[in-house]
Amino acid sequence: MDLPVLEIRNKLLDALGGIGRILLRAPTGSGKSTCVPPMLLDGGKVDGLIVVVQPRRIAARMLARRVAGMRGGRPGGEVGHVVRFDKCMGKETRIVYVTDGVLQRWLQDDPELSHVGAVIFDEFHERRIASDVALARCLNLQEGARPELKVVVMSATLEVSGLKEYLDPCDVLLAEGRAYPVEIHYSGAPQMVGRSGKDAVWERVSNAVQQAVKREDAGHILVFLPGVHEIRRSIELIERSSWSRGWEVCPLYSGLSPKLQDEAVAPSRSGGRPRIIVSTNVAETSLTIDGVRTVIDAGQARVARYDPVRGIDTLMVEKISKASADQRAGRAGRTAPGRCLRLWSEADHARREAFDLPEIRRVDLTEPVLSLMSAGVDDVASFRWLDAPDRHGLEVAEALLQQLGALDHDGRVTSDGRKMAGFALHPRYARLLLAGNEHGCVAEAGFIAAAMQAEGLFMRGRDARGREEFSEPDDGCDFVSEWRAFQLARDMRYDPRVCSQNSILARGARELGQALDQLERTARRHGMDWREIDFDRRSHELSRVMLLAFSDRLAVRLGDATLACRVVGGRRGQLDKHSSVKSAQAFVATEMTEVEGKDVTVYLNRCAEVHLEELRGLFPHDVLEHDGAFYDPVSRRVVRKRELRFRDLVLESKEGGGGPSHDAARLLAERVAAGELKLKNWDQSVERWIGRLVSLSRWLPEMGLPGFSEDDKLMVLEEVCQGAKSYKEIKNRELMPVLKHWLSEGQQQVLDAYAPLEVSLSNGRKAKVRYSVDGAPWIAMKMQFLYDVTELPEIAQGRVKLLVHLLAPNQRPWQVTDDLAGFWERGYPQMKKDLAGRYPKHEWR
Repeated sequence: MDLPVLEIRNKLLDALGGIGRILLRAPTGSGKSTCVPPMLLDGGKVDGLIVVVQPRRIAARMLARRVAGMRGGRPGGEVGHVVRFDKCMGKETRIVYVTDGVLQRWLQDDPELSHVGAVIFDEFHERRIASDVALARCLNLQEGARPELKVVVMSATLEVSGLKEYLDPCDVLLAEGRAYPVEIHYSGAPQMVGRSGKDAVWERVSNAVQQAVKREDAGHILVFLPGVHEIRRSIELIERSSWSRGWEVCPLYSGLSPKLQDEAVAPSRSGGRPRIIVSTNVAETSLTIDGVRTVIDAGQARVARYDPVRGIDTLMVEKISKASADQRAGRAGRTAPGRCLRLWSEADHARREAFDLPEIRRVDLTEPVLSLMSAGVDDVASFRWLDAPDRHGLEVAEALLQQLGALDHDGRVTSDGRKMAGFALHPRYARLLLAGNEHGCVAEAGFIAAAMQAEGLFMRGRDARGREEFSEPDDGCDFVSEWRAFQLARDMRYDPRVCSQNSILARGARELGQALDQLERTARRHGMDWREIDFDRRSHELSRVMLLAFSDRLAVRLGDATLACRVVGGRRGQLDKHSSVKSAQAFVATEMTEVEGKDVTVYLNRCAEVHLEELRGLFPHDVLEHDGAFYDPVSRRVVRKRELRFRDLVLESKEGGGGPSHDAARLLAERVAAGELKLKNWDQSVERWIGRLVSLSRWLPEMGLPGFSEDDKLMVLEEVCQGAKSYKEIKNRELMPVLKHWLSEGQQQVLDAYAPLEVSLSNGRKAKVRYSVDGAPWIAMKMQFLYDVTELPEIAQGRVKLLVHLLAPNQRPWQVTDDLAGFWERGYPQMKKDLAGRYPKHEWR
C-alpha cells in the first residue's frame, strides 16, 4: 500500500517513545484510520490493547473488518470491534475499534484502563461529547496513574479550537492527503422553501442524479441527505425513473442492517453495475467507498439538540458547516478526479459556519455529569474541558439528577447515584430500573428503558398502522402496545416479511430485543428481581415507577376536545393522536421532541398514565395549593381561582371568591389573542412591524431573527397586560414600546437594514413599504410620480423585489406589477388611452 500516512511511520514511533502524546493531522485519503493502529502495534512501542475510538458504529465495524483483512486475519482475531450489541474481539485481539460510548463504559468499569496500552481518538474534529470526556480522562490517567499510556488524537483538520494547546505537551505530526482534484459546482438557491412540491429536496436530488448519470466519468454517485425520510423519498423517485436503469441504488444510514450497509460500501465487482449511494452523514468521514467520482450534496443534516431552558429535545434539519461540506466533497476525489454538486448557492456557502458546533454545546449533560461526579469529579464546571459546557446546562443537569435521587441537596452523589452510574445508561433509565426493582416491576421498567434506547419499533408513513394495531382501550401506557408488537416480532424470529405486514420494523425489534437482553443481564448482575413481564398485573406499580423517573414530564390535557397539553415547567406540547393515554387525567411523556415539519411542533410520545394520588406520597414538597385567577367573560374581568398544583402544573381547580392573582395578565392576553377583546392601538403600524419581522425571518433565515409565532404574540400581549385586571384597563394601552423590546439592538438594526420602512426610487422620491405576514412587500404611488423609474428597488440583500401598486389620478390602484419597464412599454399606453380624457389636468406623457 502507498498511503501518505506511512511516510511518517518513523516520526510516529519516535513520538510514542517520547512524550507518548500525539496530535496527528491526516486529511481524508491519507490512510490514518487503517494504518496508524497497525503501525503502533508493529512498532513495539505499546504494551497492551490498542483502542481506536470512532464516532459511529458503522465506521468502527467496517474499519475493523478492513484492517483485519489487510493483515490477513479475520474480524475478532488480532483486530476486532466493540459497538453496541456487537462485540467481536477475543483474547488474541490487540487492536479494537470501539465507539466513544463503549470507551466511556470501559472507563466507568475500569477507571485506569488497566489492559489498554494506547487510545487513538479518530475523527476527533467531529467533537462528540463522549470523546471529549474520554480524552480528558485519558490525559489525566497519563499524567497520574498510567504514565505509560499512549494517547493519539487524529483529526482531518487542526483547526479544532485550542486542541494543540489543550494537549500540550504533545508532538504534532502532519500527514499529507492523497486526494485527486474535485470540481465544485453550485446549483443555486432553491426557488421555494419547504419539504414538498417540485422544489422538495428529493426532487432536486433526483434531477441532479439524472444529469450526473449522463456523464461517462460519473463513477459511483454518492448523495448526501439529512435523514432516512429524505433518503427513502429520493430512492423512490430515482428507481421509478427510466434513466436509472443499469444503476444499483443503495441506501446508507446507521439504522440500516449490517448486510445492506456492507452492500453499499463494498468494492465494485468486475463488470458490476455502477452505484448510486444515498446516505446520511455517516459517509462523511472514516468510510472509504471505492469508485465514487461524483458527490451530490443537499447541504443539510438532521441535528439533535437539547434545549436546557425548555427541557426538550429538538430534531431539526440544519445547514452543514463549510468543514462538513469539504469533507463530503472530498469523497469524490479518493481514487480519481471527481466533481461535487452542491444544491445551494455560492453566496449561501460563504455565509455558513466554518465548523460544526461541538456536541457539548448542544446535548443533554445529565449523563456525563453523573459519570464524572461518580468518578470523583466534585466540581464538573472545573473539569478538564476542551470546550467548557454552558453553565446553565450544567445547572439543569444537576437539578434533574437531584430529582432522580442521584445527587443529594448538597450536590453530592448518593448511593443510588453510584448505582445509576454503574448501569452505563442515561440516569433517567437507570432510575427507572432502580424504581422498578423497589416496586416489583423491574422487568417492565427494563422493557421501557430498552424500547427508548432502540431506534423505534413501528413503521411510519401514511399506510403504517403501527401502534393502534396493537393497542387496547384500557392499556393506559403506550409501551404495552410496543410489548405486544415486540412479542409478535420475536416469536416470528424477526422475519422482515411478517414484521412489515404488521407495520413493525424488523431491525428495530431485533435491536430492542438485544437491548432488553443486555438490560436483563445488567439487572441480574446488580441483584435485581427480574420476573416475567406482565404489564396488566403490574400497571399500578408501573405508574408509581414512571412518576419517579419522569416527574419533570408530568402532563395534563388542556381539554377533552384537543390533543394540546400543558407540561411541568410551563411547557406545552401535542399528544400523539394514537396514544393510549388520551382519556387519562394525567400522564408522563417519556419523549418530548420538537420536530420541524410543515410547522415546528413539540410532540409528546410514548406516554404512560399516572395516578395523582401517588404524587403526595412520592413528592410531598412539590404538591401545592395555589390561589390563582380566571377570566370572567360577562364582567370582562379576572377573578379568583383556587388550584392544586404539582410544581407549576395545575391538577385541580375551583373557581369563585375574592380578587385576581398575578395570572391576570396571561388570562387577559389569551382573550386578546383569541379575538374576544380588541386593543385600540393594535393598528396598521403593529401589523406592519410584525409583517416585516416574519417576512425577513423567512427571506434571510441565516440572520437568526426570532420570527413571530402565535406563542410569541401571546407573550407580547401578556407584557402589555401586566398589572391589569380588566379589559377596561388594557384597551387603550400602547403596543409598539413592547414590540421594540422584542428584538435586541443588533436584530433591530438587521430589521431596519433589510426590511426598511421606506425606500428611495431612482428619481429621488421616497416610498413607504407595506408588509404582510404571508404576502409580497409593496409600495403604492401615483403613476406620474414614477416617470423615469424603470426598475423597482430590492430589499433583503437583493433577494426580494418590491411590487408597486400604480395609482390612477383618483388614487385607486390601476395595476399591480413588479415589472415597471414592462408597464411603461405595454400598460401605460392603455392607461393613458382609458383615463386621459377623464383627467385632462393630469400630467400625461
